[in-house]
Amino acid sequence: MLNREFIVKHWYADIYEQFENHTNDVEFLLKILNEQTDQTPQNILEVACGGGRICIPLAQAGHKVTGFDADEHMLLRCYRRMKGLSNLQCFMADATTADWGTAFDVVILAGNILINIESDMDYAQSQAVFIRKAAEALRSGGHLYLDFDLHFDPSATFNGLREGSYFKGTDDLGTYGRTISYGSIYNPITQICAGVNHIEITTNSGDQFIIPEQWYKHIPTQAQVYGWLKDAGFTIERTFINYTDQPLAEPLNDMKWCRATIWARKV
Repeated sequence: MLNREFIVKHWYADIYEQFENHTNDVEFLLKILNEQTDQTPQNILEVACGGGRICIPLAQAGHKVTGFDADEHMLLRCYRRMKGLSNLQCFMADATTADWGTAFDVVILAGNILINIESDMDYAQSQAVFIRKAAEALRSGGHLYLDFDLHFDPSATFNGLREGSYFKGTDDLGTYGRTISYGSIYNPITQICAGVNHIEITTNSGDQFIIPEQWYKHIPTQAQVYGWLKDAGFTIERTFINYTDQPLAEPLNDMKWCRATIWARKV
């Protein structure tokens, strides 16, 4: 019998890396690290490192890097790519329950992980926990690098029922698949955006099956994120919009959304 879970997760990890191959965010992160640390090699923790798209360039730049992820298929891709990098260590762990370690110079919550947490915990609570755990993993005076999608009007972005496909292709085992999404609805009271989709799979032997999915996300306000940072003992030193030197406005009210980046110091 087919192990459908293995086939789907392997396919998704492979196709995700085929599509999510941009480098502008990595280049910006390296730039910020150089500017804010006087080009001194840092002891860095990346949470949810996936296939290594960010942690591997960090290690190649001379930093000592630790990464972890809950998805063994993504992590295996990272293991394969990190060959020869003795300054990079990766392990498998659930970010909401695992011990992140201590005394890091920099903790990185990148790739919009704040809006893509997978946990049984209340979503807003898990977002606050991620920021608190980042503080606990840092040495005194260490820094958090956080980037995430910040929405001024989430209803304008998420309210819409429409069919679309965001990933499709064939993985390295010959499995073809595509994702089909049917849109989402945003609740302004709970700040929860919910949607449904499914994955259509055709294996290399011609078997076909469909995996239905439901998802939801808590879309935090700018004030909430700032509050979580303050409660965790952070002082915001720099903010940026869309991986540029443009500072983040307070409040964000002249655009529907942006990719916000925050560089904050643990007091």
